[in-house]
Amino acid sequence: MTPNSSHVWLVTGAASGIGAAVVRTVADAGCSVFALDIDDEAGNALEGAHYRHLDVASERDWQTLADYLKSSDNALGIPDRIHLNAGIQIAPPDAAMTEYRFESMTPEKYRKLMGVNVDGVVFGLHTLLPLLNPGSSIVVTASLAGITPYPIDPLYSMSKHAVVGLVRSLGPSLRKRGINIHAICPGAIDTPLVPVAQRSEDVPFMAPEHVASEVIHLIEQDETGKTWAKVSDGKPLFIVRAPGDKQK
Repeated sequence: MTPNSSHVWLVTGAASGIGAAVVRTVADAGCSVFALDIDDEAGNALEGAHYRHLDVASERDWQTLADYLKSSDNALGIPDRIHLNAGIQIAPPDAAMTEYRFESMTPEKYRKLMGVNVDGVVFGLHTLLPLLNPGSSIVVTASLAGITPYPIDPLYSMSKHAVVGLVRSLGPSLRKRGINIHAICPGAIDTPLVPVAQRSEDVPFMAPEHVASEVIHLIEQDETGKTWAKVSDGKPLFIVRAPGDKQK
């Protein structure tokens, strides 16, 4: 699906992986796009995007962004296509697999994980929703670990389950405002987030660009508050419905 150039996008975690692929795709299609990240070097290298430094775990950074979006300095307009994508695992990619175990958790690592994966979505929605007009759409990057067990990194899985629950629960109230929200739950993706020790020729990894195309497709879907799984390049997105959520 080719993005409609009339839309204004906002992408978090925009400097690498899925976020960078979404930014490149929508910018190449002529869309205006706010690219938000803490990696200033990679963010500023994104062509065709308006890069801004933003720590998704910081309420102050989100408020600063809101003030900017409402100001006369904002030449792009209010975003109507939101991709809350920033995410991390409990340990750095080059850490030993033992560092991902629950018993290796420290309060500092836990707070950082939850700050990016959960607070980054909550603060982002709390900041942006009051600015959005009917017809706007939101995609939140969750993970297959948000709908299935992920013993390698249980706290990462917990954080993504939280995001899925939030999206499902916000769907009905946002529908009344004419705003759609979706959670995309990809399987293994070839991004810097993946633990080096988990990489194997036996594990098929999707390209970030492939998942980005699904985000762009999903953001125009009419159903709202749904969880969409993407398990491999060769299989289409499908809805994983919550109990009681019957197809209409």
